Amino acid sequence: MKILSLGHSSYILEMIPEGGEPVRILADPWLSDYLIGDLMGRFPRLELDLSALQPIHAIYLSHSHTDHLDPYSLLKLRQLEPTPTILLPQSLQYLEPLLKEHLPEFEITRLCQGLELDLHGLKIGAFFNPELRATNEDDVMVLTAETESEVFIGEGDALMPLYDPAARQALADRFSRDGVQTACFLTVKNEGDSTMNMLSAKDGEQRKELLGQSIEATYTELFDIYSPLDDEADLLWGNPGLVRVITGQGICYPQALNPDYNRILFPIRLEDRVRMEREVAEQFGCEHSIEEMVPGQLHELSDGKLRSLSDPEGVTVLDKEEERHFDPESKLARDFPTGPLLEDRRDTGDQRKLIGDCLQNRFLPWLIGSRTPPVEHLLAAADGEYRIRVRYGTSEDFEEADYLLSFARLSLEAAESSGEPDESYWANDLDDVLAGRADEFSLCCREPLRGEAQRLWRCLGLPYLNNDLIEKKLRLHFERAARDESIAAWAEPYWAGVGGTAEQ
Repeated sequence: MKILSLGHSSYILEMIPEGGEPVRILADPWLSDYLIGDLMGRFPRLELDLSALQPIHAIYLSHSHTDHLDPYSLLKLRQLEPTPTILLPQSLQYLEPLLKEHLPEFEITRLCQGLELDLHGLKIGAFFNPELRATNEDDVMVLTAETESEVFIGEGDALMPLYDPAARQALADRFSRDGVQTACFLTVKNEGDSTMNMLSAKDGEQRKELLGQSIEATYTELFDIYSPLDDEADLLWGNPGLVRVITGQGICYPQALNPDYNRILFPIRLEDRVRMEREVAEQFGCEHSIEEMVPGQLHELSDGKLRSLSDPEGVTVLDKEEERHFDPESKLARDFPTGPLLEDRRDTGDQRKLIGDCLQNRFLPWLIGSRTPPVEHLLAAADGEYRIRVRYGTSEDFEEADYLLSFARLSLEAAESSGEPDESYWANDLDDVLAGRADEFSLCCREPLRGEAQRLWRCLGLPYLNNDLIEKKLRLHFERAARDESIAAWAEPYWAGVGGTAEQ
């Protein structure tokens, strides 16, 4: 088994079926230098010679986030010969018409839970995360690929509940079936909570405090993953033929920004994560191995171990990891503007109708139904009222309106602005999300408005509930890419004048 890391969650998996030729699957090809949603940069940047990476037999798209499903990258991949098949999770079936419209050369094969497919002799399948708690990545399908002697499972962003005996046993059964000599469990660890905390930290002192909290939280997670669940032998982590490979952390501040920003972004880097996992796994007597997936390197696994790392043809790495080593002593203070992503004046009458409809017909049913927390507890804790404030206009000229939820009227009604809100947003930002021009991750280059929570923003980032918004966003960028407009031309203006960037 060979895995060529293309950074972040992108990789090329190569496996050889019994008596067959190598089969190669390209997973989650985000190969652009910027990210549509976050407007962030890519680390490391890569220079690819696609002709040297052929053949690619299939392209697997794990879910709808644009660091996994990137229209700009997919249109570039039309030059591959022969044309690969797209392996599309059944959760993304609503995107099939869009993909067929812009990628007519590609055959689409739908991945369905419980259904095994033959890909040039390689047995492939997919399943949904057994985790029952709702996340913004519930549309992920976990990829499986098998030969007689090798098993691969790509968890992607699913983050399976390894604290759960049934989930752990299901993985153990797959990895330890008769005849398997090498099993690979590839997981993505972006250390999202740690990173988001660092994004919001105001200065070095706050970052130091958050670093300690991040380390503690990571160890807590690792003890959940590796603690024995009963008195029986742990068949998953007791498998000496299993290699747990960790990838991720490919998102960074744009390189045009002050480079010091990337020295405060990842307090727990992949090499730290691997070291911490090995430490905890050793405490519990685990027998599997744990390895870091290194961007731009070809990883060869055999007989249950990572046997070699090598430089592949066709891949040039443009950035070095030491360029973003975390610096806990950094004095850098976050200095981002407070204002909407786009400062243009808009028709506030139209915006009020759009946002009112969103609050009443999209957000409120989710707020009541999700019960996180139950709405009665939410209101009781806030003296019977929950207030969302929206600023209409620009940072220089705006008016505010509140939308009030109460026991007296379980409806988000427009009300006069007063007191402190529970949540606050710019109307332009909500407008842009509802139009597909932004998403839940797009505010990385702005200071948030005051508020105790961001439930509305989180709601608008959920799959299924917002499939229409996801389709709008992807359609917008497929159309831009088809006109040869670059993602850089889209993302860079949002950063103009931020954190030491030059005006674009």
